[in-house]
Amino acid sequence: MPGYKLEVKGLSKTFDGHGKLSIVALQEVSLFVREGEFVSLIGPSGCGKSTLLDIVAGLTRPDEGDVLLDGASIVGLKGKVSYMPQKDVLFPWRTVLDNVIVPLEVQGINRKEAREKALSLLPVFGLGDFSDKYPPALSGGMRQRAAFLRTYLCGREILLLDEPFGKLDALTRRQMQQWLLDIWQNFQHAVLLVTHDVDEAIMLSNRIYVLSARPGRVIAEVEVPLPRPRHAQMALSQEFTEIKARLLKALEEGSFGEVSNKKCLVISAS
Repeated sequence: MPGYKLEVKGLSKTFDGHGKLSIVALQEVSLFVREGEFVSLIGPSGCGKSTLLDIVAGLTRPDEGDVLLDGASIVGLKGKVSYMPQKDVLFPWRTVLDNVIVPLEVQGINRKEAREKALSLLPVFGLGDFSDKYPPALSGGMRQRAAFLRTYLCGREILLLDEPFGKLDALTRRQMQQWLLDIWQNFQHAVLLVTHDVDEAIMLSNRIYVLSARPGRVIAEVEVPLPRPRHAQMALSQEFTEIKARLLKALEEGSFGEVSNKKCLVISAS
């Protein structure tokens, strides 16, 4: 459909229990991300959020449904999107610079050219003074910056982010959220973010999808009309508080099965 960078259509996925009880992870999940849009996905633990990202990234095949990128199916195809998993998976024997150029090397770009390209971006990503440092010497926030730059250098127009700040302390997490907002504002890539943090989802997103408890189904789509650029003080506003209340209500209903027979609820700002 015109304007949809990414479209997920009716995805269902069941994991075979190999003699034990099979697990229905996702059930008829549909969502979309527009060009340059920031969309978040929230839901209870175990509801299939990471599984959905794995399917979009081509790492797992769904039992039913399709994933479209610019209108073309990418089911089972790797390398069509940039994907940052929960763990930064930086190589401890490589410097920051040589870690972030990995996707460029995979694409066949020689190391000298790859380094030149990455060096021009290190200051933008707050890593200008850390090019020769090794991952064990970095703080959690710096490691995540490096992982994000590596994801960005994959060169794809949509970024999948799976709980990128989940293991950081509260202050660092808030700083990284603001940093991510600034980076997104500069580059305007389409983003699909998985998070457990409702405040984080509101602060970053244009829209938020809520998944029910397993099997994961989309039970609400919430618009976030807060003006941009955004800042931490917005979390104290009445509009922010009202959006959070809607999301928490949807999460509570989805966790206890109260929406099992309902269609997705689209919640606008009005």
